[in-house]
Amino acid sequence: MYYNQVPTLTHWRQPAYDLTGTWQGDDGGIYYIRHLNNNRIWWTGLSDNGSGHNWTNVLDGEVTYDHSGGVEVSGTWYDVPRGTNRGSGILGFSVRLGDLVKTYQSSGFGANILRKIS
Repeated sequence: MYYNQVPTLTHWRQPAYDLTGTWQGDDGGIYYIRHLNNNRIWWTGLSDNGSGHNWTNVLDGEVTYDHSGGVEVSGTWYDVPRGTNRGSGILGFSVRLGDLVKTYQSSGFGANILRKIS
């Protein structure tokens, strides 16, 4: 046996963290999120506490995990014709104390924090 040998990490397991659910944004919107097993994420966001008349958007993204177990979400969002807005861009969020907190955006996405409500 070699006593000075440093063990090698051969497999790192991602933490189980499921973002699927209904989320309330600090922009007054409701976001319905689906987190798939392959770490893809989809959402539909609707303004005005869920009516979607001012804006309705969809996001296609992915969930990643950093070396310390942090959870990150990044993706591309688009407004769709249910609402009157026609924006789009890229977004990034981090999970912090159970909330999704925006870390970056390429254009005018209103929500800064999403809180899971169911």
